[in-house]
Amino acid sequence: MIKELYQTKINEIALNVTQTRIDSIRKKNIIKSGCRVYQKSADTPCTGYIGVAGTFGEATEDTWERAIKNLELKIPYDYEVSTGAQRKRDLRKLDLSTEQFLEKSEKLLEIFRKEFPDFIFSNKIRLIETEVSLKNDAGLDYVNYDKTISLELLFKHVNSVNIFDSGVMQQNRDIFDIDKIVEEAKEQLKAFNNEIELPDLKKVIVAVDNSGLSKICESLNGETLGRGTSIFNSKLGKKTFNDKFTLYGDLSDDDYHIPFFDAEGSTLENDICPLIENGVILKGYTDKKNSRQFGFENTASAGAGYDDVPSLQMMNVNVKKSDKTFVELAGDEPVIFSIMASGGDCTSNGDFATPVQMAYLIQNGKYIGRLPEFYMSGNIYDMFGDDYIGVSKDKFAFNQNLMACRMNISK
Repeated sequence: MIKELYQTKINEIALNVTQTRIDSIRKKNIIKSGCRVYQKSADTPCTGYIGVAGTFGEATEDTWERAIKNLELKIPYDYEVSTGAQRKRDLRKLDLSTEQFLEKSEKLLEIFRKEFPDFIFSNKIRLIETEVSLKNDAGLDYVNYDKTISLELLFKHVNSVNIFDSGVMQQNRDIFDIDKIVEEAKEQLKAFNNEIELPDLKKVIVAVDNSGLSKICESLNGETLGRGTSIFNSKLGKKTFNDKFTLYGDLSDDDYHIPFFDAEGSTLENDICPLIENGVILKGYTDKKNSRQFGFENTASAGAGYDDVPSLQMMNVNVKKSDKTFVELAGDEPVIFSIMASGGDCTSNGDFATPVQMAYLIQNGKYIGRLPEFYMSGNIYDMFGDDYIGVSKDKFAFNQNLMACRMNISK
């Protein structure tokens, strides 16, 4: 029998913001412990079972006893348990005490009240520290630490009938840079007050974050590929997208609070794994179960709650950055920067469409004005094919690298 502890710890200070002022402070110190036991069957040695029990707080003798008791449920798990590896990755860089965090947050909101009296800010500012670990008595010892500032401020104009109009968002593990946040907010709020018409063009450069990749990620699911139900089944190993388009599973330090291991203790070489390379679909993302069942490479894509059996989940992905800034990618062309787009969908043949509730027009790196609501559409084989432009090497807005492609727009 192998005993394994899967644990997450979250320390968080959340400032609740109302009317551009801090109205309450909430502190969290949450520990979730998942006890797992693995055992081979005595009757059929080729089959193994897993017993799982979870608790809030540190695991106790009772938690382990419940996990062992749950072996009687005969939940199958006949995959190789991760053993004999040690690694600790500490990404914490913020040298910021609780008092400094409160002081800087209050200063930021004070500047917002003074500089932007026509706007009301609400929602949260958070200081988040996480520790995710996976350890067993067969020599596995993995720990991942991270700490970030998360700015999640929504705003509305004082004359707006909406609950909120847009937001000032960013996450950062390096510095709480008030001046930079205020400067970016100033650019956006100035543009917000300048209502303009849609460009008189059928197809326009649109800048989005990784959310535009949802259909591609869904279709790279290893189980759907293995069962023949993915739209990419006939395209594996084939050139499907633009030469410049490379998408990879990413457990590196490029994103926040993503451990370098999955819930089964699987890892990736250099913490990344190409799924689409130079437009060619190489593979889907898998966990141990689907890797064995369908003969695919294991891409460390298992997820689990603290009291769950690990199973396949959507992998964290990123797109390879270009060697150009956002301004260089766009050139002199107008760019639609989509801030809020919800209610869209993608068909089985790749046709994508969504209403856009909030967007700015940008040209030569400058915010020009706020656009009315509109629809944008395209086919994913065009958006990431001939119409694909690239991902900026710089973080132009919201502390994010922006992805640009051409899409159809209509009122």
